[in-house]
Amino acid sequence: MRCMGTALRCAAALVGALTHLAGGAGAQTTVALRGGTILPISGPAIANGTIVMRDGKIVAVGAGIAIPSGATIIDVTGKFVMPGLVDAATYYGIDAQDLNETAEPITPELRVINDYDPTGEGFAGGAGAGRARELLTGGVTTQHIGAGDATIVGGQGAVVKTAASSIAALIVREPASLGVNIGIGPTKTFRAKQRSPVTHSGLIALLRQAFVRAQEYDRSLKAFETRPDADRAKASPPARNLGNDALARVLHREMPVRVQANTVTDIRGAIALSEEFGFELIIDGGAQAYQVKELLASKKIPVILGPVTHPYISGEEIPDRREYPAPDERNAARLAAAGVPFAIASYSHGLGAIASGVTGKWLLIDAAIAAGYGLSDDAVLRAVTLAPAQILGVADRVGSLEPGKDADVIVIDGPVLSIKSWVERVYVGGELVYSRGPAVGGSKDAPAH
Repeated sequence: MRCMGTALRCAAALVGALTHLAGGAGAQTTVALRGGTILPISGPAIANGTIVMRDGKIVAVGAGIAIPSGATIIDVTGKFVMPGLVDAATYYGIDAQDLNETAEPITPELRVINDYDPTGEGFAGGAGAGRARELLTGGVTTQHIGAGDATIVGGQGAVVKTAASSIAALIVREPASLGVNIGIGPTKTFRAKQRSPVTHSGLIALLRQAFVRAQEYDRSLKAFETRPDADRAKASPPARNLGNDALARVLHREMPVRVQANTVTDIRGAIALSEEFGFELIIDGGAQAYQVKELLASKKIPVILGPVTHPYISGEEIPDRREYPAPDERNAARLAAAGVPFAIASYSHGLGAIASGVTGKWLLIDAAIAAGYGLSDDAVLRAVTLAPAQILGVADRVGSLEPGKDADVIVIDGPVLSIKSWVERVYVGGELVYSRGPAVGGSKDAPAH
């Protein structure tokens, strides 16, 4: 992705982004949440537990553990404490005009992070702390942002926090993936432009050709680098190409390819491409993934599903049935039973008019509906925390409550999967970045709205 407009506007945008991200946390302190039911996700629930956070990290989790002297103690008796939610597929913080660069069908060189504004207010949001408040109200503390689905290769996605005091603190992994779409979206885009690709076969051919060129580019770089020093001094290195650089990283399995594929045909096509070129594959959408669950399980290919209540991960309110077949709400449960790694994500602005609801308060509640279709409660919680963290390659930092991980913690005022329960308190990196209503348990710290 790139800044659209004049050089002056782009410079102002960068200054504004850096300014509002610079507003940040004060000095780090030790905070202990005591008395609640802790749901670590990586292990069994802990009744009347305590979690201690210091210097942005979790330092202790358990029952009856000692609280360090001088710690700020928050009584969360009767509450539930769990890791912040990890939304594995969103477009939050990216203006609609920047979702897709449609000048060319294949643009792997674009980086979505260049268009990301954590406040969700665009580059004109002004100064202030870099907080995605709409996401924090629903307990989302980490998200994967990616390009839209109007082109074949939209660019490189990133994993970011939803609250940060600096650019360095914002980014968890970047680049984190290469976004590819082999559905009908690109053919619609370029048919309207009266240029290729206008057919599915043409789309696949262009994608394969791009990978072949990247292989040749990679070989030429290696050949130059392995020349004797004397020969290298006399020759010119191959011309750099940012798109081929990105594809070469994919070929070396340094970042995965996320292919939006919903039908059985598209899922099988994505698998065939990954086997031909040897890249790491993640399936986005996967509406019919349950029909090929044994194949996905045997190859250990993860699937990032859309919300149960609105599985059509597209900006179109009326989905095209050629790409979005009739959904089966038992999809997640069937994948779980087959041993397919999967997560449930919001796909945020890809959901049109209902995006704000799913992106903000409702990711956890929407995922909980899968429990009514055969998915266990534990699997539901895992599908929006540790499972997406593992798929995104960031489970060493987020997704569960364990010593050494980032202190991204949420407090919920009742049973986690109940529609009557609300996220009451959110910590990112040990800092209270959102609280709902009165302070928890009589604590005097101010709400972090």
